[in-house]
Amino acid sequence: MQKAYIKDIEYYFPPNKVSNLDLASEFSINHSDIFTKTGVKSRYKTSNGVIGSDLGFEAAKILLSKMKKEETDDIDFILFCTEGLDYKAPTTACILQNRLQLSKNTTAIDIPMGCTGFINGLLLAQSLIISGNAKNVLFITAEIASTVTNPKNLELRSLFSDAGCATLISGTTTNKGIGKFITGTDGSGYENLIVYRSCTRNPADLKWIEENSDANGMLLGQMEMNSKEIFLFAYRTVPQLIEDTLIKNNCSFEEIDLFIFHQANGPMNEALRKKIKIPESKFFSNIEYVGNTVSNSIPIAIKQAEAIEKIKPNTKVLIAGFGIGYSWGATIIDF
Repeated sequence: MQKAYIKDIEYYFPPNKVSNLDLASEFSINHSDIFTKTGVKSRYKTSNGVIGSDLGFEAAKILLSKMKKEETDDIDFILFCTEGLDYKAPTTACILQNRLQLSKNTTAIDIPMGCTGFINGLLLAQSLIISGNAKNVLFITAEIASTVTNPKNLELRSLFSDAGCATLISGTTTNKGIGKFITGTDGSGYENLIVYRSCTRNPADLKWIEENSDANGMLLGQMEMNSKEIFLFAYRTVPQLIEDTLIKNNCSFEEIDLFIFHQANGPMNEALRKKIKIPESKFFSNIEYVGNTVSNSIPIAIKQAEAIEKIKPNTKVLIAGFGIGYSWGATIIDF
């Protein structure tokens, strides 16, 4: 039976790293307080003019450079997940197809999804492969939260990080691969993490732009987050998500070798770990030196867990994403 599996992952961070000492100096606070609240010690920030698709492009270039030309020619689908598309139209995935010089037989689709974006994109890639409509899916995630964050908002600047990631999903007839998914949505919480005045609903007008721009005409940020409500949503939703995912995959809690959650916030994820009673040895976290990279967080964590052999052949990993929307999703991967 045809299954889908993750063949490779590569990621890219912009060169500008922002430490807690940098933020503490700017805001005249103790740097240890930032880590206590977020679990983050450093994060990455893109430079002016370098946007999400640029970061995703760099990650994809690294991945494709390891492949033979006939292998890259066999990529027949691009999924691009970001909340910072190049344009309202055309599809940014189409632009990436051209920049990466992939086959013109490649289908290209954007997924503006955020925190659960990797889970939903992985579900789509699996469906395309199992249905026979694709053989190899290049799934690019990229986020530039810093560009919609007000420089005076310490909470958001402490937490979010810019990055790009490229994941190659292919078909296999082995027992290894991506399992069944549990996903869900509760749009009633959409305003608790939102980028205002960013599209066609109540768009930015000249007066608003003038009031919310710096001396160089750059917008100071439109993202707003209700941290308390986001925490309560995750605390209510994720434990049931994990239980339902185990049941759907006919898998026991003890059979899971490693749990990788969306790297939302250090204290939040630790609270979830304790509530679900996941042993520390089976819970992977990399937010400390990476930050919350939104849709990139799970694939980057998978790659880094592989690098230190927390993931190796015959490892069973449960991945779970949750956040903006509200949205959530999880699956189990046999490596």
